Amino acid sequence: MPFEYLDVIKRAKTYAPYLNECLAQFPDIQAHFETGGTPDEILQTYKKNYLGEIADLDAEMCNLRILKRAVHLICALPDLAKIWSWAEVTQTLSDLADVALKRLLRAAALKAGIEGSEDNPVPGLFVIAMGKHGAGELNYSSDIDFTIFYDPEHLALPDMEKAERILIRLARDLIKGLEQRTVDGYIFRADLRLRPDPRSNAIVVSTHTAERYYATLGQNWERAALIKARVCAGDIEVGERFKQEVLSPFIWRRSLDYGAIEDIQAIKRQIDARSGGDLSSVGGHHVKLGRGGIREIEFYAQVQQLILGGRHEALREIRTIEALQALTKLGFVDVEITAKLTGYYQYLRDLEHTIQMVRDEQDHILPEDDSARTALAGLRGHENLASFDAEAMDCFTKVSGVYRALYPEAKSLASDEGNLVFTGVEADPETLKTLNIMGFERAVDVWKSMSEWLGGRIMATRTVRARELLTRLAPKLLKACQNTGQPDHAFFAFSRFFTGLRTGVNTLAMFVQSPRNLQKLIDSMTLSERIADQLAHDPSTMDAMVEPDYLDISADSFKREISALDLKSMDFESAINSIRVLVKELRFRLTFSALDGRLTASSVMEMCSVLADDVISALLPVAAIETERIFGEIKGDYAVVGLGKLGGREMRLTSDLDMMLLYSPHPDGELRDDIFAKLTQRLVSALSTITGEGGLFEVDLTLRPSGRSGPVAVSLSALETYYAQKAWTWEFMALTRARIITSSSQAFENRLEISLEQAISYPRPDLDMLADIEDMLERTREAKPARSGWDIKNAVGGLRDIEYIAQIMWLNERELRGKTWPHSTGDMLKLYQDAIGQDDVKKLIDILSGYHAVQQWQSLLGLPVTSGADLLSTKFKHDKAQNDGFFEINLTQLKDGQDVVVPILTKLLNS
Repeated sequence: MPFEYLDVIKRAKTYAPYLNECLAQFPDIQAHFETGGTPDEILQTYKKNYLGEIADLDAEMCNLRILKRAVHLICALPDLAKIWSWAEVTQTLSDLADVALKRLLRAAALKAGIEGSEDNPVPGLFVIAMGKHGAGELNYSSDIDFTIFYDPEHLALPDMEKAERILIRLARDLIKGLEQRTVDGYIFRADLRLRPDPRSNAIVVSTHTAERYYATLGQNWERAALIKARVCAGDIEVGERFKQEVLSPFIWRRSLDYGAIEDIQAIKRQIDARSGGDLSSVGGHHVKLGRGGIREIEFYAQVQQLILGGRHEALREIRTIEALQALTKLGFVDVEITAKLTGYYQYLRDLEHTIQMVRDEQDHILPEDDSARTALAGLRGHENLASFDAEAMDCFTKVSGVYRALYPEAKSLASDEGNLVFTGVEADPETLKTLNIMGFERAVDVWKSMSEWLGGRIMATRTVRARELLTRLAPKLLKACQNTGQPDHAFFAFSRFFTGLRTGVNTLAMFVQSPRNLQKLIDSMTLSERIADQLAHDPSTMDAMVEPDYLDISADSFKREISALDLKSMDFESAINSIRVLVKELRFRLTFSALDGRLTASSVMEMCSVLADDVISALLPVAAIETERIFGEIKGDYAVVGLGKLGGREMRLTSDLDMMLLYSPHPDGELRDDIFAKLTQRLVSALSTITGEGGLFEVDLTLRPSGRSGPVAVSLSALETYYAQKAWTWEFMALTRARIITSSSQAFENRLEISLEQAISYPRPDLDMLADIEDMLERTREAKPARSGWDIKNAVGGLRDIEYIAQIMWLNERELRGKTWPHSTGDMLKLYQDAIGQDDVKKLIDILSGYHAVQQWQSLLGLPVTSGADLLSTKFKHDKAQNDGFFEINLTQLKDGQDVVVPILTKLLNS
């Protein structure tokens, strides 16, 4: 035996600077082994010398630092001599951690003036060890993972009103005692990040807080971490009760649904992704987290423990090898596999210890440098580097094969670019690197958001099922954001929507089943501020995506879907809320379909106009029923006439409704103009009032005769008189686009058509319309100049100027009108090809189409009028090709519009 130690001591001095320092510091330990002494004998001697009666905190810290270095040396020599197994080494190191915690806790309690005993320093307070410390498997340079809990009902402190403050101060003293470095080194690095919700909770956690957390927000990765939980210091009795009553039900579930098992598999795949790399080289390989490493064997056992341990109490072992043996005994793991993994685990733990003996650093990576790796080989007793590398590679390869066979069908959660791991309490550096590679500039913020979502800190992920689904979806979600070309903008647009959901299961399940829908949603949110805002304020809008044909939308379908509501059978409030829900969905589908490239700008304009028509047509009878219910029978006929963009069928999603209600009382009935005003008010209320389901349209009645000063409902006779005697030029211009939307009877509609055509045709020698229009144009240009070249309406040569051209021709070239009333600006222009010139009309119509297209995508994207094609191209970097049908705008014509439009308008005004 002395000969074996002489060889080991020689290797330690040659290859391990840290062990060489310890040998110089403790020559009696070297002498003890050289003369045939046992590790246990010298270990007991040192414990006796340094673990006397508990002194003050500073003295305890000093003694424990020295003892720790001595214990390292006492463990390392029989470890390298292969006299002690890894299990004996790790148990000895774990016992030292327990002793340190117990003594420092007692010393900190005495400093705080807390009465207790050596075995129970603070009644009601206890420490739970986790990870390798909890399992009694600490390596040489391990952090110790633990959580400090207190039970308020058993706590005994000098001043209970300041309990939390006292306990936090005590915990800080304890941590300082463990971590503070002096010339004698340190005792242990402490890690308290596995406590419940470490971002919100103090370093000392109430058992009541913990119980609530584990019952509602605890995650499966925390269950895996708590498998090794062990009460190691403090009030043992209270701690064991907490473990039994709170932790055990959280960790060990008697039955697991399929989703929970999937989540456990996902944790496995995330840890797999985290290690990354391949097995092409031993140099640089991570012995703990790399492929075929320690973590894979531990997780091989833990995954099956979580799945099966609820029904089989014998599987609730805290040490890895004992867990594998229990799985084998119950028939869940083959005897041969357990035997192999036991040997591999022994080898890997020895290799880990060898790396850490060199400098007492928390290192698990085999050096890439051959000379440094040769030193490790020499320390471990290998004759040469080649045999050392071959043995390591053989172990990694075989462990990896067993580990990956556990769930062979599982897909990796890593992205093509690298790791994506969101479990734990701090951002995984490799995950941040992956996010940066994917183009995320705010990688840390993205990681925090994903971690919070997966931690159940938003309403959408409060349920276990939602968190399981999100775990599976996370890589696809981030990839979808990357695909937009603007990953940060895309992610936080999605975040605004997702954090507003009251429940996330259905939404997440849909995305898991249809990643294409997820990509489309994120594309649209990134491109369209309008979509992003709408979904953020009302996430339920997205329910439309559940339907497989939600993008197949047409103008013909609007009337069918609105008619299917049967609004007349509902009360007024129910009717307007029902149609709001439907219209909200239809607008969402329309926007989504347009952004997906399925609709042209002209078809969007048409469908927006049809939708407005159908909504007004559906709500006018509802408003009439409500009016009659309150005020009595409506005796007479009535109709809604659209003006402006509504009348010209040039609506956008954001357009308001320029309209007026015209009526004719029944000749045999009591004259009650007020009831038509009541009807108008009910209709406007149905169209524009904001309810819990939002609103439909803003309504503008100012284009009616007498504008704001006149009655809200206009009688047909008053209309005829007004245009014959009082209407201003601008009112005649507005009337050029008057179109009957809906009426109470076909007979009244026929009569109204005649009246409207007569009204716009009344001779008004008192008006110099061309002079009025020219004056309006000058004043408008001065009062409302264009805010940018993309302010299509107000730009010189812009949309307003083209509309003026069409209206001038309509009002002044009556003999060329033809038999139909076209209403739209483009159709009006076509009537005057001979008068204006075919080439000029074609140019005007092309420019008009371009202007309408710009306005449509400004509306759909929620952009200000100062935004143009430059912003469009930035927003649609990722996949503009599929959208060329919608965004096919002749930019040259748009920019040159002034050169075409202004001369024609000037010529007309001067003719």
